[in-house]
Amino acid sequence: MVWVLSAWRRDGGRLWVVWLPVVAVGVTPDQVSLGVLMTAVPRDAVDSAVAGCGVGAKRSDGTLPPHVVAYLTMALCLFAEDDYEEVATKVTGALSRFGCWDARWSVPSSSGITQARVRLGAPVMEEIFESVVQPVGTMDTRGAWLREWRVLAIDGFDVDMPDSEENAAEFGYAGSGDNRSAFPKARVVAVSECGTHAFLACEVAGYSVGEETLGMRLYPRLRRNELLTADRGFYSFEAWKLAVGTGAALLWRAPTGLRLPVVRVQSDGTYLSVVIDPKIRAKPVMIN
Repeated sequence: MVWVLSAWRRDGGRLWVVWLPVVAVGVTPDQVSLGVLMTAVPRDAVDSAVAGCGVGAKRSDGTLPPHVVAYLTMALCLFAEDDYEEVATKVTGALSRFGCWDARWSVPSSSGITQARVRLGAPVMEEIFESVVQPVGTMDTRGAWLREWRVLAIDGFDVDMPDSEENAAEFGYAGSGDNRSAFPKARVVAVSECGTHAFLACEVAGYSVGEETLGMRLYPRLRRNELLTADRGFYSFEAWKLAVGTGAALLWRAPTGLRLPVVRVQSDGTYLSVVIDPKIRAKPVMIN
């Protein structure tokens, strides 16, 4: 079964976030076939993202054209324990078999790869993800469906960053003073498919940006045949209104302070309620 693995590469004071289609639960990154990667992320998708971001090759004879750098970046995340040259050697073999590597080129150096990745930029990788990401659970996938709804979940997590001035300025630290985290942290909130854990959408920001704020950027992407589950930390009237407005079904835990009046008790013991905008205030009634 194909699912999506989220992988991270931290180097040079930069954060690279890559979501890669891989094969089979339980397979470690160094066992993932680069041939599968090339098949799952076709050259057309890479070239389209490169063109859309305006970072095409400046020279026709360059040894690191943008499409090579894109595949190399994905491989660096898959083989995070290997150094640049080792990963580049693995990638060039796969690229040769798929006709994406010129035999006259030599394996690039570490500094050359770093400079090429800066030229490529992170937005290209985001565009590639958006072009290939899709739900992968079938009707036979356990936990992926509830009746007619594809079951999704939204949740957040944070990632330690290299302790550089640039990352500190961009992402910030958790806590302050003596309780400050050792490393800058990035905040990540993702919508994933239950049953496969495939990421379908994601937002990354500084640690000071709350999960609820990032969630608001993701709700408009919901669809009518989806059921989004969420913990109580994501609830607000505006968030609920935005999410339910897409036509998707919602199953959210309610925060403790939320008043849910009983409108009608159902035969199974559950009850219907109503969510009221907290901005609405009832006018006082004078009783003689």
